[in-house]
Amino acid sequence: MLNRTKWRVVEEACHLGEERERWASAQARGAVGAVTSWGAGMPGREMIRLYWEFDGGPVPEGEDLVEENWTSHWRESFRTTQVSRQLCLVPAWEAVSPDEARCNLRIDPGMAFGAGDHPTTRLCLRLLEDLSAAGKLPTRFLDVGCGTGVLALAAGCLGVARCDALDIDPFGYAACRRNAELNDLQHKIRPLLLSLDLLNDRYPLVAANIVVGQLETLALLLRERVEPGGRLLLSGFEATHEERVVRALGWPVGERLEEEHWVALILRAPKEG
Repeated sequence: MLNRTKWRVVEEACHLGEERERWASAQARGAVGAVTSWGAGMPGREMIRLYWEFDGGPVPEGEDLVEENWTSHWRESFRTTQVSRQLCLVPAWEAVSPDEARCNLRIDPGMAFGAGDHPTTRLCLRLLEDLSAAGKLPTRFLDVGCGTGVLALAAGCLGVARCDALDIDPFGYAACRRNAELNDLQHKIRPLLLSLDLLNDRYPLVAANIVVGQLETLALLLRERVEPGGRLLLSGFEATHEERVVRALGWPVGERLEEEHWVALILRAPKEG
């Protein structure tokens, strides 16, 4: 595994309405990430976690997190996988012949969740590819819960100019940053170690491949990040939970794909006026 990371984490009590001031203050002291309990879908708590990366600069007192070397684990379970017509996932340690007809996405998962080969990820990738083929892929994209960054990598490979990849896990953030560099897409992909409530921008296309409970808890925050008339790409749930997800988000379903009882949907945000 490349460029293992080490983090200093400081957890503080924080009430709703204080989070942006706390984050701004921590940024001024060198923090690179912030996650609130409510913005991460953790009900019943009022706190903020602030993250510093060990890079030679000063860090405050707190808990240390060190990225372990999981390469041997991934070598046993992660193989080159063609996930759609154009997109292929390639472990960083495997050689692959260049193929101009497809996007070979090189992945070093590190300690991030998943390697991108789960059915929900494949479904999201196919829907991104369908949008691209129809000329409907926008210039800006947000991936919520990016993990290794697969969806952002695919969007960048398919032509999206700016891909923001957000995760509340520092190891997901580190893996996404590393994979952007592996694929020479660092000029398009901006990894963000933030909870959704600390993000200001709105996007024409937002993806969230996360579990059903988080989709329900974060529904309002997700809606707020989508531009009027934009698209919200959702997965991470089985068909038995589809009605729950659609009811929580409250927007009409456009495209739908299903594989092995897992579902991915594209919902359309209403236009203003």
